[in-house]
Amino acid sequence: MSDDVGPAIERDDPHALHRALDFFVFAPVGLVLTVAEDLPNVIAKGRQRVESEISNARVVGKFFVAQSQREIAQRLNALWGRGTPEAPTAPHQPERTAAQAPEAPPATPKPAPDPAAEAIVHAALADYDTLSASQVVRRLESLGPDELRAVHRHEASHRNRRTILNRATQLLDEMPASTSTE
Repeated sequence: MSDDVGPAIERDDPHALHRALDFFVFAPVGLVLTVAEDLPNVIAKGRQRVESEISNARVVGKFFVAQSQREIAQRLNALWGRGTPEAPTAPHQPERTAAQAPEAPPATPKPAPDPAAEAIVHAALADYDTLSASQVVRRLESLGPDELRAVHRHEASHRNRRTILNRATQLLDEMPASTSTE
């Protein structure tokens, strides 16, 4: 009876036995050998990718934690009426004589936060507090005079980024007199 089965397979499809051997024997053996040969490279590539992602996540996490801490400190100080939080003290440095001391620009106090300006800014520029200065500057040209003034007030009372303040002032100065006084 075994003689009848063998010739029947060969009569139906002479390559069926070869395909079955390829699929059930040679493919698994080839797969095992390939994995065994390439496994160190695959592991190294996986490790590099995971470490890179973890490093990026740490940097972003540290940024957001620091940003959140500053924001919470500002809100608490505003709530308690203390103004802005004090900067950490620098390590002790030897005193300088008048001739050695560099001239410091006159300190200008930060204006108090304006809730109305903050609302206008966040309505005009979504996620304003997460945007870089260059991202904000690119978007300023699409704003009207009231929004530009609100951005200027908000930025001056918060992060005080000079690029944004200067560009907002420049755009306000370039506007016709009829629009800038409304």
